[in-house]
Amino acid sequence: MKLGKKKESDAPAEKSGKATKEKAAAQQGAKKDAKGLKLKGLGSIALQQSAVVLLCGLVAAALLYVLVLQPAQNAQQAERTEQVVAAAKSRLEQRLALVKDVVTGYSLQVSVREAIDEPTQRRALVDEMQQMLPGTKAVFVFPYGEINRQSGRQFELSFVNLDLAKRAETGRQLHPDAFPRDGKWYVQYATPVADPNSRAIKGTLLVIFEASALAPALQVSDTALGGRLALNQTVSGPTQTVIAAGAGSGEQKSLDLSAPNWSIAYNPANTLSPVVDPVMALLIVVVPAVIAMLLVWVLVNRAQSGVRRDVAAMIQWAHKAFVGERVKAPAYQWELAASVGEALQRLAQVTEKRLAKAEEAAKASANASGKASAGKGGRQSAVDEPLFQETDALDIDMLDGDEDVLGFGEPVGGGDDIFGAEGFDVEETLLPSVEVAPSIFRAYDIRGVVGETLTGEIVGLIGQAIGSEALERQVTDLCIGYDGRHSSPELADALARGIMSTGCNVINVGAVPTPVLYFATHQLNTGSGVMVTGSHNPANYNGLKMMLAGDTLSGDQIQHLLQRIQAQDFAEGQGQYSEQDVRRPYLDRIIEDIAVAAPLKVVMDAGNGIAGELGPILVEELGCEVIPLFCEVDGDFPNHHPDPGKPENLEALIAKVKAEKADIGLAFDGDGDRLGVVTNTGKIIWPDRLLMLFARDVVSRNPGADVIYDVKCSRRLAGVINEAGGRPIMWKTGHSLMKAKMRETGALLAGEMSGHVFFKERWYGFDDGLYSAARLLEILGVEDRDSDDVFAELPDDISTPELNVAVTDENKFAIIEKLSAEGDFGDGNLSSIDGVRVDYPDGWGLCRASNTTPVLVLRFESETDAGLERIREIFRAQLAKVAPDVTITF
Repeated sequence: MKLGKKKESDAPAEKSGKATKEKAAAQQGAKKDAKGLKLKGLGSIALQQSAVVLLCGLVAAALLYVLVLQPAQNAQQAERTEQVVAAAKSRLEQRLALVKDVVTGYSLQVSVREAIDEPTQRRALVDEMQQMLPGTKAVFVFPYGEINRQSGRQFELSFVNLDLAKRAETGRQLHPDAFPRDGKWYVQYATPVADPNSRAIKGTLLVIFEASALAPALQVSDTALGGRLALNQTVSGPTQTVIAAGAGSGEQKSLDLSAPNWSIAYNPANTLSPVVDPVMALLIVVVPAVIAMLLVWVLVNRAQSGVRRDVAAMIQWAHKAFVGERVKAPAYQWELAASVGEALQRLAQVTEKRLAKAEEAAKASANASGKASAGKGGRQSAVDEPLFQETDALDIDMLDGDEDVLGFGEPVGGGDDIFGAEGFDVEETLLPSVEVAPSIFRAYDIRGVVGETLTGEIVGLIGQAIGSEALERQVTDLCIGYDGRHSSPELADALARGIMSTGCNVINVGAVPTPVLYFATHQLNTGSGVMVTGSHNPANYNGLKMMLAGDTLSGDQIQHLLQRIQAQDFAEGQGQYSEQDVRRPYLDRIIEDIAVAAPLKVVMDAGNGIAGELGPILVEELGCEVIPLFCEVDGDFPNHHPDPGKPENLEALIAKVKAEKADIGLAFDGDGDRLGVVTNTGKIIWPDRLLMLFARDVVSRNPGADVIYDVKCSRRLAGVINEAGGRPIMWKTGHSLMKAKMRETGALLAGEMSGHVFFKERWYGFDDGLYSAARLLEILGVEDRDSDDVFAELPDDISTPELNVAVTDENKFAIIEKLSAEGDFGDGNLSSIDGVRVDYPDGWGLCRASNTTPVLVLRFESETDAGLERIREIFRAQLAKVAPDVTITF
């Protein structure tokens, strides 16, 4: 009995212990669930709201600084900067005006006019002016017509100085000009000395002073800003600083001076203090934001305490209500808590009724079966109670095939390709009925034999391709010119018709040299044109040189025209035709730019090319005496081949120069874009040595300027350019390739051994034999030496002219590639920029494929005859090795 009672008494204890453990486990699980859900309290909300308020304050402060304070500070900085520049400009203008007034005042004095013709009085006048003018480096008084280098022994005059004096002698209105010399900058001013009554010019007054004399005008007046003021000069190239004072790296502000090409630039050193202290502005905005943040924190924390009290009361009530006690619901402070409490109260009532019904049903069931006892009529299991079921009524398995409904299945049609192998038909493009030889589309132009590879029909097709390409580049107007060959007018007509058939307009400028056609593209604002010319080729050749939107076509661009013809990719339309004569504007533009100081006697050999019409007129209007030679335009070229690059074509010119005792001899090729030169003694000046003279002249006004030359030029040329202060650049041969390189580098001068010379300084950057000749006469006009002596001071090695070896158009490039890959040139330095050029310590040699004719072009240079022959022999041996079938003639 005792054992039985003990067992009965232990059973409830075991159940109670088990229940306690289950309750603890449930509570622990509840805690874990709560942690897993990351439940949030109002404290975190308070923190978030406070952070938002503070962030808004910071954003407001940032906007205040960016939108109000910083613009105000920038405006103040800009205004003060403009004031500094304007003040410096005013000071500089006053100083320059003073110089002009003083020099002009001297030129009006009777004593100056009287002293001009007397050397002794001139020297006394020069000494007096140097003492009267502070900072003066040199003063020159030139009698009329006697401006030359010999007058400048106290200060070695250059072309820049003599050019300004010469322009002053012509009565032109001048401004001060700056130039560099031996690492220093000088400013010069010239004015004519004229009789006030007759206005006859008796001479010229030239004053040169150091640029440092202008330094006081470049002092920064605003000490708060400080900084650097600089006087800059821009002449056909990069801006150069004449003189500067101070130091600063702030944003630059520039103003132009009244003197052309001059400007003053200012870089502040400091930034002005802001109108409002940014810290104070920040505090004004941020402090209220912090106060608001604290208020939000306090208010939300108070609300959190109230909510906690409501929740605690709700929990106490729920504990009692759900165990069957009847307890009055508490009073809540917060509406949300009251709503939840009301819902729990209704739920408690429903639960109580449900449990009562379950208890009654259990008792009835026990009574009916006779097995029930009074102690076993307990509540329904929580598992059986639908309210506490763990199974989710919405747990639904995805049925097979439903994936397609959501778009996860295979694409409609099984993912097969939309287009099969024969999805659509392509019509075969019909080739033009006229056969166009690809060989005429050269590296930088189109060139062929008239009547064979170049006919009117072929040129018409080329015109269609050019017109279509022009329209694609948004070009609507094309200039057309042609040279003096018999076939040129007919080909030009076919070209114009082809171009107009695409809807592109044609402006015919007539029979003119190629540079005049280039000039027309600038003068008429088309930037585009086509020249029908065979250049220096024999009379049975002709071709096209093309320029679209300022870009001279070459390489792949020319091949693209062939591809258009082959694919018949032509635009259609009806263009308009017009004519313009630009020869007079061309001559006027050169005459306005160039002044020849002394009248020179010039023999001109145009080789019966188209330059024979305008060449003599230009030189005569420059004030020189012209002796024409073969200047009648004749497309048969009856006297000699129109190629000044060959010595045999200069023999007649040499003889004429000697016979006439001329100062210089000039020669042009068939279309006037190449220049050949012969001195007064009949010596040929090859274009690379001519380029040395031009480089010295251009770089003297533009220190650091790039000068480009092709691979056929002398190795001495780079040294001359370096000594003058320029930057030499070797590049590929070809007029279009050189122009492209000039645009890439910004070079002011370029030249080829063939005689193409390109001036960007004071000109347009295209190859122009006539303009180059005028620039040469300009330089020689201020020299007191003859042309032979001028060129004698330039370095000169023993060299050959261009030598040609006949090959075919089909194999010439392959030969060069093989020579470059397999040739053995000893200790020479090989360059493959264009062909094979090998430099040795005492000279160099070149072999390249011509882009215009079926030949290999060779040239050699050395310090000695023995060295020249050694280099030639090396090239002979290597060329014979890689091309045994070629007849070597050099």
